[in-house]
Amino acid sequence: MENLQRTKNIFFEEVAFQKFLKEIELQNGTAMLIGGAVIDEIQGLKIKDVDIEVYGLSYVALTNLIEGLDINCNMVGNSFGVIKTVIANLEIDISIPRRENKVGIGHKGFTIELDEKMTPKEAGLRRDLTINSMYLNLHTKELVDPFNGLVDLQKGILRATNEQTFIEDPLRVLRIMQLLPRKGKSVAKSTLALCRKMVDSYSELPGERIFVEWEKLLLKADQPSIGLEFLRDSGWLKHFPELQNLVGCPQNPVWHPEGDVWVHTCMVLDNAAKLRAHIPEKWKLPFMFGALLHDVGKPSTTTPELTAYGHDVKGMLLAEIFLKRMTNNKTLIHKVTTIVGLHMRPGQLYASGAKEAAWKRLHNKCRIDILGWQSKADSAGRTGRDVILDEHKVSETCFNLFEKFGENEIKPLISGKDLIDLGLKPSQQFGVILSSCYEKQLEGKSRKDLLYDLINQI
Repeated sequence: MENLQRTKNIFFEEVAFQKFLKEIELQNGTAMLIGGAVIDEIQGLKIKDVDIEVYGLSYVALTNLIEGLDINCNMVGNSFGVIKTVIANLEIDISIPRRENKVGIGHKGFTIELDEKMTPKEAGLRRDLTINSMYLNLHTKELVDPFNGLVDLQKGILRATNEQTFIEDPLRVLRIMQLLPRKGKSVAKSTLALCRKMVDSYSELPGERIFVEWEKLLLKADQPSIGLEFLRDSGWLKHFPELQNLVGCPQNPVWHPEGDVWVHTCMVLDNAAKLRAHIPEKWKLPFMFGALLHDVGKPSTTTPELTAYGHDVKGMLLAEIFLKRMTNNKTLIHKVTTIVGLHMRPGQLYASGAKEAAWKRLHNKCRIDILGWQSKADSAGRTGRDVILDEHKVSETCFNLFEKFGENEIKPLISGKDLIDLGLKPSQQFGVILSSCYEKQLEGKSRKDLLYDLINQI
């Protein structure tokens, strides 16, 4: 068993955490780090989520121990045997070993049996993949690896820990979708075969669980296209018809030498991941979903001549349908559909030599810097292009104008109060007048000029 004495995560040296470990040891218990945190520790990465399984102590004894340390905690309950707490500003889930038996349909169709006397190997049988079934003894820093997960991790193989328990939760297929580009290189043939057999169990999954896995793929993977190709290989792409329809949808080879819309979308999505660090936090997920769905309107608009006029507008509804199956987040849906509907506009405005007023109108619909990054990712989604190194005049124009326009919509310089101050009485004409003033403002007129025009019109 490998020993990981040289931890890079100073969290483990925190006084409060060491006191917690000491108390467990005094009561003849053993605290094991489990899940993705073990992989991060092995790879020398910063741990973000800490999951600890405590062996040798009952749930009651564990809760009493934690309460005795005066640590704030949230008891999820005896049924799950999980305690949520925070130590040194890091969220921690603390649990005791449990068995899960499939008795019904869906993620709630399990009975839970807590058993502090289980061994890590017995408890690990319920975990999804061998790389997630490794344990780190937090007292000795010894790696406990009952299913040879370290070898699979080093080879980049995602393999089911236990084939019988793996098929009990279809979400595990989508976990592979987002884990493969992040932690692996390939899926074991036997595990891929399991995933293909589980295709029809997709209906058991609630939308919110599906959404979480897509979110991880889009926000954490450097090459999200690897996850998309896994969906295709496993047969699960059929559950996302807006994406499946991209496969085999032809494009004009003059403009798209890379191939069909599926290939192009995979390239654009990977480009977006390379640009993701430049995107403001609240726009990251909309930006990535926008890249994923930007061309979903092409299959229904592509002609025999290989044109796809109107695919941007058509794609808005399809993107909305895709997202609504897994989330009710109206803000996210609005941002994504707006990006999809406008992703062509920066290129069109630049090619036509549009005046600044047209760019201002576009900016009022969606932040022009976000559309600039989207255009850059889209443009480089072709054979021989490099999204980082290639010059892209369209996006540069967007970024320069964004610096000038600012983050928010361009506010009107003339208000209803100004009209009243000029002696006009409120009426239905106010809207017409204010709209006219705003259009002139976008064309470049100052507040002083607008007021002068109004005075001359009265």
